[in-house]
Amino acid sequence: MMHRQIIGTDSVQEVLDKTITARQWLTVTDDQIPKIKPDFILRVSAHIPGESPAVQDVFEPAFRRLQLMSQGAIGVEAFWGGTLHPERAGIEALKNGITDLCPVYSAWDADLFPAAQILSLPFIFSSAEIATAVSEKLYRTYFSQDVEKHNIYMGRMVATSEYNLFSRSPIRTLSDLANQKIACSNGVESDIFRALGAIPIGCSTPEAKKQFESNQVFAVSISDSAAQTVGLYKFAKYRTSANLVRVNLEYGLSKTFWQQLPPNLQIIFNQWLRSLAQAGAQIFYGLAGAKACSIFKDAGIEFINLSSAEQQMWRDKVKPVEEQLLHLLESKGYPSQNMMADLISTTQELQTWSANDLMQATIVQPLTNIIPPSIT
Repeated sequence: MMHRQIIGTDSVQEVLDKTITARQWLTVTDDQIPKIKPDFILRVSAHIPGESPAVQDVFEPAFRRLQLMSQGAIGVEAFWGGTLHPERAGIEALKNGITDLCPVYSAWDADLFPAAQILSLPFIFSSAEIATAVSEKLYRTYFSQDVEKHNIYMGRMVATSEYNLFSRSPIRTLSDLANQKIACSNGVESDIFRALGAIPIGCSTPEAKKQFESNQVFAVSISDSAAQTVGLYKFAKYRTSANLVRVNLEYGLSKTFWQQLPPNLQIIFNQWLRSLAQAGAQIFYGLAGAKACSIFKDAGIEFINLSSAEQQMWRDKVKPVEEQLLHLLESKGYPSQNMMADLISTTQELQTWSANDLMQATIVQPLTNIIPPSIT
């Protein structure tokens, strides 16, 4: 059966066929961009390196699209490699006028963003693009309060592809994980590895790379595209696919930047953000992920897929994590049962959409309720 969305076993050509609309949106030539001085400059900052596919294949082309969409009124100044502020200091950087759009990952701090942890529960989403579309669609209802209480807005939500385990020794069974240190995200992902008998070490991608290089952790749980970007695969010999985890990597938006835009540019900027979210999911986590797998194979990394029986054992072990999280959220006043029901029903509604359909929707009918006040 042909999957209409991107899956982890797709070849580069298969992903190219599935991302035609996103790649067209990201294709803007220099001669299309108005040669005028912009009225507004969007400062974008992140810890990711400037040579990353996320920058070269998504952000930089998207910046040209923004200039075109705004007819030159909005320009961009980008700072990569953590040069503007520490990676985990995004919220303060947004509030203090240091940057306008930067990472505020819910996977970095479960206490700051409790509700978004539900997006990392296993077995809900079939692809990064579906998870991105669902999380943005449900943002205003369930996740906005955790973000806006920090006096920032949500720029865009992007779900990753499924995470894989990169290790120096093979991971084929649960016993291979027992009491081993696994570098992973905080929150639900840490709970998942704890349930599997491992010792989770919550850290960011740059931190995980350092820990793996220095043999402080046994393995790293990470997406293929990120593993390639930071060169983690150069130190690993095995890649185990367990299909347990994906996380949401949100970019916060400065209220000051948004509020200075006139209404017509707010509409354009919001539309751009919605398309940026979907393009990021498809091109970085989808296309760059498929290309990364080719690089891994050329580097001699062994790809390990769990047997059906083994995968079922892992699934059984992590089942309590969902119940535990829903109970925790309920105790904090979140409508966790409604959240879970809406996540599942919205996912089912979009399940028949192709990656190209999801991208097209952001272009012709973008969500308008993510950044307040709602655009009408």
